[in-house]
Amino acid sequence: MKKKNTKFILLTAVTMLAALAPGCSGQSAEKPGEAAPAAKINTDPVTLTFYGNMSEELFQKLVVAPVKLKYPNIDLTLVPMTNKIEDLIASGEVPDILGDNISAIAKYENLDLLEDLTPYVKAFNLDLSAVDPVVVDTVRKNSGEGKLYALPVSANVVTLYYNKDIFDRFGVPYPQDGMTWDQVYEVAKKVTRTDGGVAYRGYDFQDLFQIQYNQLSVPVIDEKTNKAIVNNAEWKKLFENWARFYTITGNEVDANGYGKGLNAFSKDKTLAMYSTSSFFSSMPEAVKNGLNYDVVSLPSFPEAPNTGVQVEGGARMITTTSKHKDQAFMALSAMLTPEAQKVIARNGNASVLTDTSINQDFGLDIEVLKGKNREAFIKNKNAKPFPSITKYDGAAFTIMRQQFKKVATGQEDVNTALREAEELINKAIEDQNKQQ
Repeated sequence: MKKKNTKFILLTAVTMLAALAPGCSGQSAEKPGEAAPAAKINTDPVTLTFYGNMSEELFQKLVVAPVKLKYPNIDLTLVPMTNKIEDLIASGEVPDILGDNISAIAKYENLDLLEDLTPYVKAFNLDLSAVDPVVVDTVRKNSGEGKLYALPVSANVVTLYYNKDIFDRFGVPYPQDGMTWDQVYEVAKKVTRTDGGVAYRGYDFQDLFQIQYNQLSVPVIDEKTNKAIVNNAEWKKLFENWARFYTITGNEVDANGYGKGLNAFSKDKTLAMYSTSSFFSSMPEAVKNGLNYDVVSLPSFPEAPNTGVQVEGGARMITTTSKHKDQAFMALSAMLTPEAQKVIARNGNASVLTDTSINQDFGLDIEVLKGKNREAFIKNKNAKPFPSITKYDGAAFTIMRQQFKKVATGQEDVNTALREAEELINKAIEDQNKQQ
């Protein structure tokens, strides 16, 4: 793929564009027909507050450093998410910038905290074409009504981790990049065994990403009717695909064991394969305690080859209460420069830019990825977002995960679980509407 020029240029804005963004710097043309003078970028020193869930070390590396590189006059202070946003609102100390996941946009929008960034993109001439269009589309659909409430800065990646020692024990070839779910199912059967008094399970997964951000982009709500659309062939295919793994003799789980795959993989070392988003923070301890692992790309469906889950990653939002919205937007844009995105990729989050060369550096600064198959994290393309994302999706997906658990633990068959899910989601929608 030919490398695109992804450098974001904050050109000075003409008066008409600057006027679109309240607070954007600009001056009026003195006479009708005269060209408006260039808007002046505010270079006065300013300190912005940033609400985020990260260590001070990562904050300095991933947020402060790229902003300082482009705008030395902008300082940033971290407000940890241990402070509840509702408490910050009540105290009148709402941060200038909110750093959270794309899916959290709805939560902040419901609190009337989010500034629409559309006029700022125009006024500062931010080139969004340099961002993966699937990612931009996902943010727009989460924003709704033609708004753009956030700029995406990173993407989570779901991959398939495997325990090399278990495969070696049973003489089974390691998984490979680009496998289908059918192939992984056959592999799971071969490594689900009891040996030396230890029961080894073949496969488990983190249901949040694979259900809520499913690879086939199957939605839960019809935006035209605001009714559930889950009791259908598409969702049956997804449920049956994952549920079959729990029917393998020796790979079953009960209600107490369901959802504990990470511990089984990283601590107990009795799970051969586990698909999840990155868990780099806890992996060093697991490796220290003997986990011998590697990673391959997330298996895919034949109708969507080499396709991962939908985008759920880092997003940056400006609050309506900020007194420095221009500078806050400048800080956001600085996080989308190729230099900043390369740092993000090196530290284990996928870049959102179209320049594929940036992700070639994925994980280079992650010690536990040294010597591992780093390419697994960038093999798959992002699944497209749902046709629409509604305010009811969060509650609906919680119900879908609960219903899948019933299937996985043998409490219900797929048809019953989906029929109940449709009824439960419609009831939840009714209840949510009554509360508004």
